[in-house]
Amino acid sequence: MRHVYRYLLLVFLPIWLSCNKSSDLRTSLCFTTRHHDLVIPDITIYIKFNSETFPGFDPEHNFDTSITSDDLGQVCMHDFPLGNHWFVGFGYDTLIGQQVYGALDIEFNLRNLRVDTILFVGEE
Repeated sequence: MRHVYRYLLLVFLPIWLSCNKSSDLRTSLCFTTRHHDLVIPDITIYIKFNSETFPGFDPEHNFDTSITSDDLGQVCMHDFPLGNHWFVGFGYDTLIGQQVYGALDIEFNLRNLRVDTILFVGEE
């Protein structure tokens, strides 16, 4: 009977451990939108998932979704797919009275699941 318990432990322990590890595989991205040293709020961030190629600055047609930075210029996303993703921001800098935009591509993989960075925007 003791051998049966050992056998069951050897069979089910790896399965149980693999189930617990998979819950740790969650992607997370937080960034702040900035123009030079100043935080710029209300930047609309268009997102193109799983693309190695820059999608351009045509938000109507080339992006999968969008999100807007808050009053502190911060954006956070969680639980999106692994792969290379583009984040393209458009907004308005009230100090200079001009439209600003910027782009950032980030690859998320098993070694890079969480990113905390800055999306810099600038005028033309």
